[in-house]
Amino acid sequence: MTEESSELHGYADEVGLFFEATGLPRMPGRILGWLLVCEPPHQSAEELAAALQASRGSISMAMQMLMGAGAVERYPVPGSRRTYYRMRPGFWLREAEDKARLAGEWRKLADRGLDLMRDRPEESRRRLQEARDMYAFLEEEYARIKDLWLQRQERMT
Repeated sequence: MTEESSELHGYADEVGLFFEATGLPRMPGRILGWLLVCEPPHQSAEELAAALQASRGSISMAMQMLMGAGAVERYPVPGSRRTYYRMRPGFWLREAEDKARLAGEWRKLADRGLDLMRDRPEESRRRLQEARDMYAFLEEEYARIKDLWLQRQERMT
């Protein structure tokens, strides 16, 4: 293993530890980290298992999570009967869109709670009002981030 290869494997492990620190399983993070830096950018389950020194079972379970989240997709390689995977193009933008959608859902839920509490004193409504205001802010900002990102991508092409 070359020094660069060793550093790239270390990077995949760092992403896995980041996932773990945020309450997610480590293996999907390691796979995501590897798919961000590996060459070629598509890898079979066997290649992932070898690169990450992991079992096929742990790769399979983690891949289901990543595919369910929309981060990874199957990638056909002409002439090969193996299944390959790669980062889904546009995933990061979809991630911001999902966060905007979830923030909007939270805001609506908080609005409903505030409506139910409309006859209660302001002090009783304060906690829910704070949550509602934060999620309204996040909903707006994530939408703004999407627009800014698309404008930036246009300028760079």
